[in-house]
Amino acid sequence: MKIEQAFYLIEIADTGSLSQAARNLYITQPNLSHAVKQLEAETGFPIFLRTPDGMVPTQEGRRLIEQLRIVKREFDHVQSIISDRPQATQLTLRVATLDFGRATPVFSEMIHRYIGIPIKFSFLNYSTLEELLPEVKTCQVDFAVIGTLSPSTEETISKLRDSSIEYHKLADTPICAIVGPENPLFSGPDEQPLSAFYPYTVIQHGNAAEEPSRSLPHITGLSKHCYGEVHVNNSQLFYQTIETTSAVGLIAYAPIAFQTQNDGRNVRVIRLTDCEITAQFGWIKNRRLPLSDTAAALLHEIIKLF
Repeated sequence: MKIEQAFYLIEIADTGSLSQAARNLYITQPNLSHAVKQLEAETGFPIFLRTPDGMVPTQEGRRLIEQLRIVKREFDHVQSIISDRPQATQLTLRVATLDFGRATPVFSEMIHRYIGIPIKFSFLNYSTLEELLPEVKTCQVDFAVIGTLSPSTEETISKLRDSSIEYHKLADTPICAIVGPENPLFSGPDEQPLSAFYPYTVIQHGNAAEEPSRSLPHITGLSKHCYGEVHVNNSQLFYQTIETTSAVGLIAYAPIAFQTQNDGRNVRVIRLTDCEITAQFGWIKNRRLPLSDTAAALLHEIIKLF
């Protein structure tokens, strides 16, 4: 297999179309089709299925293409080192998060720091681990920050190891409630049992879980007793609702860290005295992909959030 043939397979998988891939690669469709047939004969298995919806990788083809993406990323890195074009000095960084909005100020500071020099930064957010894992496995991101709730932490870490993905723990944090001035608990103690929040509507921030059983209100048991439940994926709406209504929010945050990073918010953080659920945060990367200096610098700033 020649290196350009590897790129052919990646382009077909990304476009799902033989004709579009040929246009993007600036080769004829018959030549591209012939190249695929040669590779399938060389590997001994079909790489793509020809369907009415386009070219879809087979199971064996998908595994092959995932490995070829790693090869391509490393090849592109070598090319950038030996190339004398201006693009060789361009900084690149791709970081992903799993519903981890608190890193936004760190990302913003990183962008401001490098404005004025050639940069190509991508800061991506994913709603589920299933969406994020393929990006990490194929080295599409330098690293990602994830959080898991204690009932599923061991299972998640095991799944990562089976996928040749490194996991580095950042911190364990408690589940706390936050309320605004409209809630009577705003002027109460800093610690309360979960039952103290039963009469109120609970609002949860983040992408809606595919299954209700995966939501924080459900896992903590608050869903069974609360007056109502609201789910939003906008942090401004989340905090605005808490500050202006009696709604209760649930967060995976150490109280001191929350107060430090959200000093301007008119909310009260209340630790749950009888909630055994905790959240563990960590960062992950493909084992074969070393951290660049830029990625390591950003990770150092994210660690400070805990």
